[in-house]
Amino acid sequence: MISVVIPNFNGYKHLEVCLASLRNQTLKNFIVIVVDNGSGDNSVELLKKHFPEIGIISHKVNTGFAGAVNDGIISSLDDKNISHIVLLNNDIECEPNFLEELLNGFIDESVGSAACKMLNFFKRNIIDDTGDFLRKGGLTIPRGFGEEDNGQYDKPEFIFSACAGAAMYKREVFEKAGLFDEDFFAYLEDIDFGFRLQLYGYKCFYNPKSVCYHIRGATTLNKSYLPTFYSERNIVFLRYKNYPAGLLLKYFFHFTFGRLRRLYIFARYYSFSLSIYALKGYLSGVLKLYKMVSKRRLIHKNKKVSNEYIKSILLDVNFSDLKIKEKSLR
Repeated sequence: MISVVIPNFNGYKHLEVCLASLRNQTLKNFIVIVVDNGSGDNSVELLKKHFPEIGIISHKVNTGFAGAVNDGIISSLDDKNISHIVLLNNDIECEPNFLEELLNGFIDESVGSAACKMLNFFKRNIIDDTGDFLRKGGLTIPRGFGEEDNGQYDKPEFIFSACAGAAMYKREVFEKAGLFDEDFFAYLEDIDFGFRLQLYGYKCFYNPKSVCYHIRGATTLNKSYLPTFYSERNIVFLRYKNYPAGLLLKYFFHFTFGRLRRLYIFARYYSFSLSIYALKGYLSGVLKLYKMVSKRRLIHKNKKVSNEYIKSILLDVNFSDLKIKEKSLR
């Protein structure tokens, strides 16, 4: 049995397409839980009227992506029949074999999560995400974002982590590695979780036969600068929590240079205001690192893999690439 958890915040105009595509799945043995984050757009009323088969968890306030999916995961774990949990954004339309092929991605016991091929909802020959990667210097990369899909990512393979906008996880990874970090609130919490799974010895497998279509940014926060703030803050959290001590020291220069370079690019090519939000986010992350101390200690106490393995799955630093495709909008 599979549980599909969908976080929702004012997603009325997207939910019907998303849920209709789930009704058309070739795999039928699944349930759906929508976790509503205090929507004010009649999302819950829509669910009750047109999708009575769906479970609903209602929050009075917006608890962020991490808070919402964690409640859905906990509810799913209460059912002992649930073997896998899918996290799915409300702004996604799934191909009929989406769930079946995600499940096929669990090719052996080492696989803890499975990723799909995400394409642009409006331009379906354009790639949105074919797996998330992390550079040695801490830059997050949604592979293939913005590229025309010419089959260049049609090889099933192990990757760093899955975008939690459309991913499947084995039940036991939540029982052994815990939940998403709610201190992140939104942005990069899925890469943080994927990094933790790698440290715990769980691999992520990408199956390009599992396809969905994503309206990138439709579920993001309304204020345009807040994604930048949270992304810059959370990359500080992600690095400190997950990088082994030796690699944390080894790449410290890359971390620092990379963020300074980001501030310059924001100011030069976007706006000075955006660079200010980025700086505020980075400083907020540094000032709140104390929240990550106990989490880091627990993660590395339970680490199952070598530093060399972690180093091998990080992408090489490339400062000459000025076309940053950093994961800033879910």
